Parts: sequence; structure tokens; C-alpha cells
Amino acid sequence: MVFFALKKRRAERANREKNLWIQKALAEIDMLVPKQDKLDVEKSGSEIRYSLDVRWSDFDEWKSQLVYPTFQEMLMTCIEKKGMSNQDFYKAAHMDRKLFSAIKNNTEYQPKKETAVACCFGLTLDLEDAENLLELAGYKLSLAITWDRVIYYCLKNGISNIDVVNELLYEEGEKCIRV
Repeated sequence: MVFFALKKRRAERANREKNLWIQKALAEIDMLVPKQDKLDVEKSGSEIRYSLDVRWSDFDEWKSQLVYPTFQEMLMTCIEKKGMSNQDFYKAAHMDRKLFSAIKNNTEYQPKKETAVACCFGLTLDLEDAENLLELAGYKLSLAITWDRVIYYCLKNGISNIDVVNELLYEEGEKCIRV
């Protein structure tokens, strides 16, 4: 139910932004045209508006099918579902309170990959759930990268203690998780 309310708010915000963009574009077109040609421009402006409306409506329909929660929204939902306090989570993720507060209070927060991975370990997520959370942050684990392989191995095998993960990373000559 929360997901659908978020989806509806996002769709409304997208519609407002689209309408503002169209109004700005039409205003710029009107400013560029000499005054004697205003009548012809209004016609071409409306034609442009119509073509933009057609494209935007197709785009809006497509986009409405792709609405996902943000990284922050999903993270807070996972913390709640796991029954963790905020303090328990950010300590398990080796995160300081200031960073956690920045994530918690900004729905559009874009974490670094290392921070997103630390969140996965702090929540003790399995591989599939971790990959979903990482995807919401804009990341994917690649088996072609040693650091990612170690993270993948730990998630797949239920190793969620960041200290143990850091030991494995260190043994492989990779950078440890420090958020």
C-alpha cells in the first residue's frame, strides 16, 4: 500500500515537472520569434506542444510502469521489516550516525557503491535482496572485478559481518569497506 502511494506521488510530481518543462519551452519559442510573425508562431507553437504532448504521454505511460522505490525508501522499509532500530542498523553497517541521517532524511540520496554494500551487510540481506537494493542505488556486482567477487561470495554464503568481509577483501589485496 505504501508502494502505491509513493508511485502515485511520483507520477503527480512527474506530471507537474512535465507541464513546467512544456510551458518553459513554449515561452522560449515565443521569445525567439519576431513580433510580426507571432500569429504563425502560435500555430507552430501549438503544433510543437501537441507533438510534445503525444511523446510525453507515451513516455509517461511507459514510465508509470517502471516506478520503483528509491534506495532510501527501500532501505528504511528493510530496517523496519527486520525490526532493527536505526542505531542497530548503522552500527551493524559500520556507518556513522551523520551518514545514516543523511540517507534517512533524503529520499533522493545516491550512496557510493561501498556504502550501499555496507547497508546490505548491515541488514544481513541474502544475495538476491542485496542485488535488488544495489540496483536501486544504481549498482551491480560484477564477477569480473575482484572486490565485487568477494562481496558476491560473502552475500551468497551468508557472511554478513563486515569485519569478516574486510578480512577476505584484505587477503585478496582489495580495499576494505569503510563508510
